[in-house]
Amino acid sequence: MSLLIRVFFLAAVVWLLYRTYIRWQTGNGSRTPPQDALQTVARCEGCGVYLPVQTLSPLGRCGACEQKRP
Repeated sequence: MSLLIRVFFLAAVVWLLYRTYIRWQTGNGSRTPPQDALQTVARCEGCGVYLPVQTLSPLGRCGACEQKRP
């Protein structure tokens, strides 16, 4: 009976060492992806597409609408 307990104990130790090694190889163990920074969006006055504010012209139009501007 004590041989069976030793085998289970040894298997548990090997499993814990394996899991520790895998976590060490993949980093700190957290699997949450980093959050991207949120951007403010606005609607293009010409076509109505929502784009980041930095890509719109001072008149509030996207690049395609600025090229077609009358």
